Amino acid sequence: MPKFACVCGHVINLSQGTSECEMSLVAEQKIDEIGYALSNRWLSEDEFYEAIDQGAVTVYRCQQCGRLHVDQGGGQFSSYIKEVN
Repeated sequence: MPKFACVCGHVINLSQGTSECEMSLVAEQKIDEIGYALSNRWLSEDEFYEAIDQGAVTVYRCQQCGRLHVDQGGGQFSSYIKEVN
């Protein structure tokens, strides 16, 4: 996916490799599992990235409005914005 259009109209460019707008949401339990594997030194670099990707949810953050767009799969996203008090 080279570009993602935010609800606010800002276009998030994802075509230039790793972007600070693209994040992975990883469960704490998964982080603990990976930490254990790293501490026992049996996890290679490739295995580390594979472990992060397993069960991770992709999230895009709009640089303009701060909305978070959570990938629900199948091209569907749920968008969230900070509530203003």
